[in-house]
Amino acid sequence: MGMVLADPVMLEKLAASMDRTAKEIPALRRKASELDVLSEVGHLSPLLSYLNETARELRKKAGILRTPSESPFGALAQYGLPAGLARKPGAGKEFEAGLKKVLAKYETAVPEARARAVKDYVEGLTPEQQAALVVADPATVGNLDGVPPPLRFAANRISIQRQYEKEKRHLEGLAADGPASHRSLVRLKALAQFLAPRTQKTRNPKDGSPVYSDVPRQFLVFQPDAGSVADPEQSPFADGKIAEVVGNLETAKDVAFRIPGITNRLDNFHGFTQGAFDLMADPKGFERTDGAVVSWLGYDTPELGDSIDPAKAEAGGRDLGVFRRGIDVNLRPDVTTGIFAHSYGTLVTSKALQYGMDDVNKVVFMGSPGLGPNIRSMADFDMPNTQFFAMRAPEDVVSYTQGHGGDPADFPDAIRLGTKGAVGHSEYYTLGKGGLGNLRRVFAGENDQLETTDTTLDEEMIGATEVRSLVGFLQERLTPDEVARLGGDIDPIAQGVVSGRMGFTDAAAPLYTSLKDHDLLDKVPPSELFSEVTSLASDVAAKETNKRMLAGGSSEEKAILYAGAAKAASWGLAEVVTQPLEVAAKGTRAVNNWTQFAEVLAEGDLNTETWKKSLDKGSDAVTATVDLLNPF
Repeated sequence: MGMVLADPVMLEKLAASMDRTAKEIPALRRKASELDVLSEVGHLSPLLSYLNETARELRKKAGILRTPSESPFGALAQYGLPAGLARKPGAGKEFEAGLKKVLAKYETAVPEARARAVKDYVEGLTPEQQAALVVADPATVGNLDGVPPPLRFAANRISIQRQYEKEKRHLEGLAADGPASHRSLVRLKALAQFLAPRTQKTRNPKDGSPVYSDVPRQFLVFQPDAGSVADPEQSPFADGKIAEVVGNLETAKDVAFRIPGITNRLDNFHGFTQGAFDLMADPKGFERTDGAVVSWLGYDTPELGDSIDPAKAEAGGRDLGVFRRGIDVNLRPDVTTGIFAHSYGTLVTSKALQYGMDDVNKVVFMGSPGLGPNIRSMADFDMPNTQFFAMRAPEDVVSYTQGHGGDPADFPDAIRLGTKGAVGHSEYYTLGKGGLGNLRRVFAGENDQLETTDTTLDEEMIGATEVRSLVGFLQERLTPDEVARLGGDIDPIAQGVVSGRMGFTDAAAPLYTSLKDHDLLDKVPPSELFSEVTSLASDVAAKETNKRMLAGGSSEEKAILYAGAAKAASWGLAEVVTQPLEVAAKGTRAVNNWTQFAEVLAEGDLNTETWKKSLDKGSDAVTATVDLLNPF
């Protein structure tokens, strides 16, 4: 039977009991030392660590479960909405019915027209009637474009509270030490944090001193049941869709929409939305008062296994376009808007732009796997009045692979922004790095202060060019669907090469295994695969040797000479590694071929008795077949 986690008092009592036990352990160790039997109580040290760690974890869970329960009327008060009429049972039904009529009338209208009609209807109600509508149908109001943002914030706060209570009940029946409990607790903690206020740091207009305020968080979207279920064994709840606003959306002169990449979902949304708070802040941490940032997780993000498949980007792009066009009715007429997209989110953004999301002033693509095979330059979007920027940090394997087309950081008509200090795929918003500084300047329109770069792949990381070549080698031989099937295998291999955990020759075996498992060896013969891997490995060896020789003070001529020697030596070594794999591959394919031949014989008209007798005597498939064809 699982521990009942819904009682924070019980958890705190249990933690206190562990504390008392932990305090007795040092005295026991001292006594054991006096009796010269310390070796007999060696288990006490790990027990002490266990008690302390478990007590801390129990207190943390108790803190989560102590989240105050808030009534719908409390949610209204958070955003300055009157609760008088809303307290009357059924008071909002009339206004809910009126909203449904508007939605039915504009069901097939374009997003802007539909949102405008919704806005006109809701703003035609008194504040008391609006509040009653929020309480009557928070799930609809909270996710409906055209509804004034404060009403959406209040509605979604009600929905978050209800979802919190639902998932809290689910957690009660789970074993405390199981993976499902951990995943559910993480998600419950996220929901609790959505309900908690955040601290806002602004400047005092009189003297510039910092002013700290606790303000409620603002969610424009909250759909906890939307999307796929990433891991049904750990949690029955869907990944969810959610969008949060930092700043005043209706008065901001600059509005940024942030689009995330793979593996983002409701329970780890904080890791993504933190970038919005950092984007809104200046180097001293003061929050802009004339801007707003929307962190939009409004599509079903892929996991690692389907990140090479563009299907979710297609759907996400359409949803992003609808959201952007719908929210426009709540923005200033002279607003400047920007899209800040990361990773797979750049592909989502590309699709949205191609589907007609042209009311965007600037777009930033960060760590992009490609914008689709049909986008080879920013001019392909046919948006001459939009500024396009691109970022690629050193060692960003996602950009190196070009899994979805050309890397926008290589497009000549994109402004390539520097990422000084940032490394890898996830540091574009990191405090103190050059990437965040550039993003803030783009957001504020300070283009004259941007820091640009034109580094090549080899300058960023030796092996990056070869990773890109290896992926291109596979893409040339496979259809997009076949590449998508391999996607979950290719990604960790590429990341392993870039991170230094494996070399190119180490990648040969898992690549071969993946192709074999997906029955693609006819498309990518082992001989070609291993030849390509051998060639790329030798190129990396040559570049690495050249770099080290020059760094050590050698002349350029000497560095080139040694690089050539390293290339030759590496080629020979790589062949030693890959040749056994190739031989094994041929053997495996031969066995498969003879097995299929046997099935044909068994179903055909040929006399197979000779063949079978030969096999019974211990002959291999080749000899048995020769016996069959030459029975005399």
